[in-house]
Amino acid sequence: MTRGLPRTLSRAASREAGLAPPKFGLKAVTTGQGGSYRTVLTLAGMQVPVADALAYASQKLFDFVDGKVRIKGGTARLQFAVPTPRASTINDNAALTWSLGSAAASSATLSGPMVNVLASTARTLDGVGATLSTASTADVAAAVTLDGTVTPVDLYLNLAFATGTDIDADGTLAVTGTITLLWENWGDNA
Repeated sequence: MTRGLPRTLSRAASREAGLAPPKFGLKAVTTGQGGSYRTVLTLAGMQVPVADALAYASQKLFDFVDGKVRIKGGTARLQFAVPTPRASTINDNAALTWSLGSAAASSATLSGPMVNVLASTARTLDGVGATLSTASTADVAAAVTLDGTVTPVDLYLNLAFATGTDIDADGTLAVTGTITLLWENWGDNA
């Protein structure tokens, strides 16, 4: 095999499958062809602003191409840090819930399309200061088909805090880890 062929195949899979939006600390690598893909999202201190008034936030991770998207499985291993002053923004030992979904978080209770790829997972921010928390892991629970025939499907990381006392002012979460998705594009019947 020639030296450039794997890179060419990777680029072709990315064009055929979708792309991650430009965001510092976010990288997506998609492999596969013919409608069956493996996408690995690597987060390296990706910052997500959290507004005190909302106590929830989202970050778009991936834009799938048009068509029905069948998520067959996957895993996620994430760690969280708070680069803003903890005593006055996101508190020590805050109760965080995170999920993956086709819709951005719209409330502090993650449900419906906010959790349709990976169910909400609760954890405590046990890191001190800007130190990473212990890892939080979860699996994509069940295969799901998302209809992107009218509007292409997006993938969001959704974050929420259980109570208003977990966050005292606008702050930032830095997310580090890996999300692996196995999925298929069943095409667009238009």
